[in-house]
Amino acid sequence: MKKDKRYQKIDQISPSFCLAKWLQVTIDLKHGTNHSCHHPERHIIPTQLLENKPDVLHNTPFKKRQRKLMLEGVRPPECSYCWTVEDAPGEHISDRYIKSTDPWAWDSLEKIAKLPWDQDINPTYVEVMFDSICNLSCSYCMADISTSIMKEMKEFGPYPVTDQQHRMPKHADRVDDEENIFQKAFWKWLPTLSQDLQVLRITGGEPLLSPQNDKLLEFFETHTFKKLELIVNTNLSMPSEFVRGKLLRVKKLVDNKRVAGFELYTSLDAFDSAAAYIRSGLNLELFWKNIELVHELFPESQIVIMCAYNILSMGSFDELIQCVRSYKEKGYKLVLDLSYVKNPFYLRANLATEDLRTKLESSYALMKSLCAQGLFSAHELSKLETVYNWVKSPNEQSDILRGRRDFYSFINEYDKRKKTNFLKTFPEYEAFYKTCHKVFEFTEADRLASKK
Repeated sequence: MKKDKRYQKIDQISPSFCLAKWLQVTIDLKHGTNHSCHHPERHIIPTQLLENKPDVLHNTPFKKRQRKLMLEGVRPPECSYCWTVEDAPGEHISDRYIKSTDPWAWDSLEKIAKLPWDQDINPTYVEVMFDSICNLSCSYCMADISTSIMKEMKEFGPYPVTDQQHRMPKHADRVDDEENIFQKAFWKWLPTLSQDLQVLRITGGEPLLSPQNDKLLEFFETHTFKKLELIVNTNLSMPSEFVRGKLLRVKKLVDNKRVAGFELYTSLDAFDSAAAYIRSGLNLELFWKNIELVHELFPESQIVIMCAYNILSMGSFDELIQCVRSYKEKGYKLVLDLSYVKNPFYLRANLATEDLRTKLESSYALMKSLCAQGLFSAHELSKLETVYNWVKSPNEQSDILRGRRDFYSFINEYDKRKKTNFLKTFPEYEAFYKTCHKVFEFTEADRLASKK
């Protein structure tokens, strides 16, 4: 039996039911796609419906079909992230339960359960990407959401891995002759959400570099959303005075009660030089300086560090936990929020050799101990526990071999493009690197032999 009775209530509606499919949306206004939540692949927003019905930015025909499946107890294939977690040995709490019991979702459970599957509905949680302007080129990210990666891929082309489309652009920029039709629909739609919207999260790219971010701040200077928590995703790797200027405008909105509150989300996947390697272009000195700036301006606001846990996170994750701990002890409302990297396949943490897996075990034990001391929350621990259990789950040997082969190919090409040195940055990965090299040599020899 699940510990939280709310989880049981969700499953009574349907064992595949998730409120995020109705109430949460991530919209890419540059390419005209959306998904609910962030785990499924993006799907195309039909342009022919937008002019007279801007809510199609959220209520797409495709999404309605997924809602129908959920109401019928069928697992939508696009939600495989949660099914993998739920099917792992033991009892695990997937994001389906976590999101459905979040404050922006839970109170709507009974209402939504009674709606027809094709009923249009206003989201309570909107995440929006205006454009892909970005100053970083993270190892697991894609050209569609980073102009830095787009530039790299145009210069060097695809990586020599099995799925050569990863990091390559997948969606064309979908604009009309004069104005981006998706942005036009968004600005028409946004005022209609004032009574329902509880969270508006601005992402990118790097939203602080986007002109549309300034337009949004101007919008809220003349509109009031009493329930709204405004959230900004930012890599915090920009000059502090620039960041301060943007945050002061947000602070004015909060002080004038144009919005109910503010939170900042940022990203870090490891510690020190490992973090900078994973997130190419990251300025760690500025990052921590800007964390302190956010706390100075918004001492009561939550700062969430999103960690895309991947195989390169393992070696230094203890140090990251201890660093976050030190800020928590100073009174910072810092939260470490984890999810595991599923794509690209070659950066998955479950490709790790046993020596690296022991490092994850150490990190889990460390956070568990700190959680018992009240320094980390049960939610933070549960996110790391999900990663821990996923890494321990059985994996097909053929998948491991493919992933390790591609890891070796990717890392060597990544070093070449970024002028970095993997083993110098990750000396504790030498045994893993050699294992991947052997797999590469074996599979390459096998490939060449098959051509003869």
